[in-house]
Amino acid sequence: MKSIAIIPARGGSVRIPKKNIKPLNGIPLIEYTIKQALDSDCFDRIIVSTENSEIMLISKLAGAEVYHRPKPLAEDVESELVVKDLVETLEKEGYSPDIVTMLQPTSPFRKFETIRKCVDELINNWETKDSVITISPISQRPEWMGDLQNNDLFYPYTDTWGYESKSIYNLPKARYIKLVASQDLPKLYNQNGCTYTFKRDLIINKGLIIGPRTKGIIIDEYEAFDLDTELEWKVAEEIIKERKKI
Repeated sequence: MKSIAIIPARGGSVRIPKKNIKPLNGIPLIEYTIKQALDSDCFDRIIVSTENSEIMLISKLAGAEVYHRPKPLAEDVESELVVKDLVETLEKEGYSPDIVTMLQPTSPFRKFETIRKCVDELINNWETKDSVITISPISQRPEWMGDLQNNDLFYPYTDTWGYESKSIYNLPKARYIKLVASQDLPKLYNQNGCTYTFKRDLIINKGLIIGPRTKGIIIDEYEAFDLDTELEWKVAEEIIKERKKI
């Protein structure tokens, strides 16, 4: 099967200027992801999608191909649009992959073994799965979340608990928040943005990266670390310093 990696990396970044090429421990951030993809040894092609000339140069030197992203997709748009555009362009050029893996540059601690595992899992479950993603146990409970409505009234976001039938207080049917022990709540997981592997048909025919038949691969919080703010950047630098001491 033909398998490619797509690394979306636009030049603009609101929280951290030039984030994708900013040096982390002396290495441009995007180089971490390119090296992980190369080390996984499971891709025929590794392609960086960007509109930025600096990112293009650094990516080429690191061993990746580059694709000049169209201007309409150079803004903060859905990843599905960026990936679909690139796959469609490849097919117009005569190359059609079976498997696509999207790797965001903001996961510097991603293991190449995890990338390989996601690709292998999709291949080995081809008849029953359409995508494989990395997930992590959640730290914030949706049952305790809400939004602000009607003059800043805090309104619970979820109604999945069914208080009407469970409450000893005979509460009317409505959304409530109860601060029950977290260990008594169902186990939930978050897609952490580390690795997304999916069939070509899923993105081309349905415009999806995470399909209705997705397998989740649990990774630890260290590998799932997503670098998106200045504070997270400082934390990443400290993690690297600590690892050097070991």
